[in-house]
Amino acid sequence: MNKPRRTFIKQTAITTAVLSMSPTVAFSNSKRSGANQIIKKLTELNDEKIEALLSTQLDIPGDRWDGGVINAYELPNAHSTNSFLMVLGTSYASPFSKYYLSVSLVKPMERAITCLLNVQYSDGTIDLHSTNFHSTPDTAFIVNYLSPVFVILKRLKRSELERLLSKISMFFQNAGKCFLVGGIHTPNHRWVVCSALARLNSFFPSQKYVDRINEWLSEGIDMDPDGQYTEKSVSIYSPVCNNMFLNIDRQLIRPELVDVVRKNLEMTLYYIQPGGEVLTDASGRQDAAYIGYVNQYYYSYRYIAIKDRNAVYSAVCKLIETLMPEKIVHELPKLLEDPIFEEELISPTRIPDNYIKRFEYSGVFRIRRGNTDISIIENNPTFLSFMKGKAVMQSMRLAAAFFGSKGQFISEETAFDGSTILLSSFKKHGYFQPVTEEHRLKDGNWNSIPREMRELSEPQTIQYKVEIKESEGKVSIDIQIDGTEHVPVSCEMSFRPGGELSGVTEDIHTKDSYFLGEGMGKYKNEDDIITFGPGTSSHKWAQMRGMLEKQNGNSVYITGYTPFKHTIEIG
Repeated sequence: MNKPRRTFIKQTAITTAVLSMSPTVAFSNSKRSGANQIIKKLTELNDEKIEALLSTQLDIPGDRWDGGVINAYELPNAHSTNSFLMVLGTSYASPFSKYYLSVSLVKPMERAITCLLNVQYSDGTIDLHSTNFHSTPDTAFIVNYLSPVFVILKRLKRSELERLLSKISMFFQNAGKCFLVGGIHTPNHRWVVCSALARLNSFFPSQKYVDRINEWLSEGIDMDPDGQYTEKSVSIYSPVCNNMFLNIDRQLIRPELVDVVRKNLEMTLYYIQPGGEVLTDASGRQDAAYIGYVNQYYYSYRYIAIKDRNAVYSAVCKLIETLMPEKIVHELPKLLEDPIFEEELISPTRIPDNYIKRFEYSGVFRIRRGNTDISIIENNPTFLSFMKGKAVMQSMRLAAAFFGSKGQFISEETAFDGSTILLSSFKKHGYFQPVTEEHRLKDGNWNSIPREMRELSEPQTIQYKVEIKESEGKVSIDIQIDGTEHVPVSCEMSFRPGGELSGVTEDIHTKDSYFLGEGMGKYKNEDDIITFGPGTSSHKWAQMRGMLEKQNGNSVYITGYTPFKHTIEIG
């Protein structure tokens, strides 16, 4: 690309085309008023993006990125350009939009797809500039996202769209080359590529597309008995898998894939937290311990809610529509594309909010008591989180200053008798003797000799037992740490930013760090309060060597030495 110039197309005032068809004609059935309402609302939110987006389209004549769009880092890329095209195309096609059939959107869309064609490689791939180059799966994501827009635009039969649709078709057909031979990185990529192939087969039928889909599907679906996918990515890739499986079924009639989605949606009901958040701490991907929401499941919950007349799934949809409609605007093309979404949801019941569930294969215990939400997580530094409305203890972690990182508690074994959860681990370390004569190296290179070849001497041990009991939304945590004596111990409770702590003393060494001595502490966010304690602070070393870095927010520490035995009540 030539040296970037911060110049953009100067847009004239948008003139909305005279509607040749009223929204009430396209969605006229009075029984569909609820469906009309959400589609209208999402269209209005989509419309709000148009003016700002139009001002960002790059004007670099002769450059491959001419007509493209930059991201927040001023980096032109295919995904931002595709998003631009999707937003404009959706408003153009939605009968509820003030831009419905507006000819002023056609030229910008043509320039955007021309840019995508210019940056598409001869093998059909595009780049994900943040990490993946000549990427088959990232090309598949674009095809999946753009396909519903292509369908709803094509359905309009507008002569002014012929060149745009022809170029989208060309981009899709080029992409088909990489889908037939290209590889993937992660488990969900397989289903993203299969879904894109199913889309291409619906536009340009070919047995070779179906054969490639069957080749990937023959590996089997990576779902555990709990209903969770391999990546355990509750806020990102699990809903991606669901959406891709539903699309494959829609295009190729594969009902067994819909059953896979049903199983994941049923499990996900018990991962929903107050305010529509979902538990992410057990994720194996980049959403681990980040705040994620149930909105990513909107399409699959709504589709199955209508298909199965499932009142609980309707409740999830209503929660999303009420609390976070702005987070589902990107689903609008699919709602406009498929006639099933013209049907009204069955009257909602309730999302489960009083239970204790163990997902053994996922290593997660989920407890919900109304507005109180508790998670116990196996094989994870964060072994407990506690939410009470807007008051959130996002993480409880435990460590000892035991040979560096070996002191960070991560459970290795779990026992559950129906009411008490016991997490435990055992570590042994010590010092190493000289290697025996047959293993000695003349060059003296320490790294060339594996540790296993040296005899361990002066062995030291540490054993953790964390016993957790819950009753009516209150938790008791009995912590016992034995083994080598006089080892400093630190238990960390991290509270989400935005609330107020009381009953604690400030740590003079670290910002937003506190100790809980005798008595109880309190964390308040608006009207919601979490109490915790009693505390003890035998020393003031909160962030010990080998302990994971302090998390964002306010961290409260309880400290001591081995042998350590202490009970913490949270409620």
